[in-house]
Amino acid sequence: MQEAAVGAIPAPPAPSPAEAPRGGGVLHVALIGNPNTGKSTLFNALTGMRQRVGNYSGVTVERVEGRYRDDQGAVTIIDLPGTYSLSASSPDEEIALAVLTGHAPGIDRPDVAVVVLDAANLERNLFLASQVLELGLPTVVALNQVDAAEAAGLRIDAVELTMELGAPVVPIVATRGEGLDVLKSAIRKAPGLDRPERRFELPAEAAAALKPVEQALVDAGFNASAASMEALRLLAVRQAGKHLAGVPGLEPAVAAARAQAEAAGLLPTSLEAESRYGWIGGVVDSCVTRAGQSGRTITDRIDAVALHRVGGPLVFIALMALVFQSIFTWAEPMIGLVEGLFGILSSAVGGAIPEGDLNSLLVEGVIAGVGSVLVFLPQIVILFLFIGILEDTGYMARAAFIMDRFMRSVGLHGRSFIPLLSGYACAVPGIMATRTIESRKDRLATIMVLPLMSCSARIPIYALLIGTFIPPVVVGGVFNLQGLTLLAMYLLGTVTALVVASLFKRTLLRGQARPMIMELPPYRLPRLKSLALSVGHR
Repeated sequence: MQEAAVGAIPAPPAPSPAEAPRGGGVLHVALIGNPNTGKSTLFNALTGMRQRVGNYSGVTVERVEGRYRDDQGAVTIIDLPGTYSLSASSPDEEIALAVLTGHAPGIDRPDVAVVVLDAANLERNLFLASQVLELGLPTVVALNQVDAAEAAGLRIDAVELTMELGAPVVPIVATRGEGLDVLKSAIRKAPGLDRPERRFELPAEAAAALKPVEQALVDAGFNASAASMEALRLLAVRQAGKHLAGVPGLEPAVAAARAQAEAAGLLPTSLEAESRYGWIGGVVDSCVTRAGQSGRTITDRIDAVALHRVGGPLVFIALMALVFQSIFTWAEPMIGLVEGLFGILSSAVGGAIPEGDLNSLLVEGVIAGVGSVLVFLPQIVILFLFIGILEDTGYMARAAFIMDRFMRSVGLHGRSFIPLLSGYACAVPGIMATRTIESRKDRLATIMVLPLMSCSARIPIYALLIGTFIPPVVVGGVFNLQGLTLLAMYLLGTVTALVVASLFKRTLLRGQARPMIMELPPYRLPRLKSLALSVGHR
């Protein structure tokens, strides 16, 4: 069995006549993958700082685009929200499906889809990949984190996986930039390859029941492969998705297909999952070799403390205390440096320009005004830096898990914690982050209390008040009193937000509590480039 060598690309499927990309030679690429597959890391590695951030039309889901150039021209990449499937049961999934099918307002259908897989979790990742492969788009599979898979004792045959999927598979390590040149080459060649299609068979009764649904979609303009994928998806879900609104005859055809499948003894809600995972199991068996691994991983050892019933909350509180202590303690030298630089600039300009209105405008107006704002920049950067570190290391998901029980006690879902914590940086990305909360009432309750969280824009006010009224003394030989005061002010806003959320959930937004299921990624060392892009973006 041939192992997945980084940067090696297996022989792709037989080519068909190439299609010229749209937009005067600009190749449009959609990047999609499960959360925690390194998709955003790959996006940053490909595009660098050449990024543009906005929203998709009509929704609060963040739209991130970037571009790079190769020897054949420009390539534009849209980084789709991380999702586990294309079932369109959440805003993220609905947007991803709409973009890939060409039904997202203001966005042309991409020329190429790049599916990012986590090599260490291939079986789970292949569910989404199998759906994307059926949409009739030229597709490239980026097999990321092959180094982590090898460390876990997994050897993946990239050639065999290419044959099984019907699309080129490129092993990469996005964090180190390994294999990216080969990936770029595969993306450029993808429009000239045969379109991948469904690789598994449905039960005969299900295939017959879905024929009218597929025909309705084909009549509405879907290609045959995408129609087959959508029809199977619609059998299991109750929400078709906005991109299918108004398709003539679709709703009665789906209802009839469900009834026919049930009459044949099939379970419509699980038919897609059973069919896909049945095929995926065979793919994994043929492509993956497992070497025995003994003992617990580093992630297991850290989680024994970080997720402990008692130790977990203590670790979380200690980290939060460190963050707010650092905002004052670490920022003081940088604040002094900024003040000194603007003092030198003010003296130089004041000495070079004669006394008068112009001197006063520049020295007391422009320079003093800009300096009074930038003097708080070190504190804001430190806050964003810590949030970025918590995200990149994988601790943020664990913090949400730890806080789930407490969040439930005030009526919020455990997933509300991450948007609320993001609200410390800015309420706007915090509101965008609520899209991962499935319940509309839980999502609305979180959005309504987010403005009560103390965002970074309030740091200058807090710092001014604390610097004026709180002496810079050390408490207990360790803690800065000003840092403790800042922590108390943030806690006051947080407690107020939780009290208001509890009132909402017990009155206007009352609803049944839902269990929290979320993936805990392995711990990783944060990358300097990734942190710099994260802080700069925020």
